Amino acid sequence: MGIMDYFRTPDGLKEYDPEEFERMMREGNHRVIDVRTPPEYGRGHIQGSELKPLGTLKGNLASLDRNSSYLLVCATGHRSRAAAATLLRNGISNVGHLKGGMRAWHGSGKATEK
Repeated sequence: MGIMDYFRTPDGLKEYDPEEFERMMREGNHRVIDVRTPPEYGRGHIQGSELKPLGTLKGNLASLDRNSSYLLVCATGHRSRAAAATLLRNGISNVGHLKGGMRAWHGSGKATEK
């Protein structure tokens, strides 16, 4: 993972605002992966999301089904973008992320759980 992965939107990544992200969660069979740190996740996360911190993602690739659909979230969208680049480079093609991350989620008044 390179530093530019945090800032450049990789080809194939779908970006969703909070409304679209919530709709995607309801409508589809997506795994929601939160790539923040355990303390960040513990302070509040999207219901049903799985914690897989960005630093551990490469080591968890074997546990991810390449045919599944993934929705990624972090604090601001930078780490989820970098995580998406990793997934896409490793043959997982159905990847989206929450543009603006949890900051956008909270800003739109969406609920979290602890």
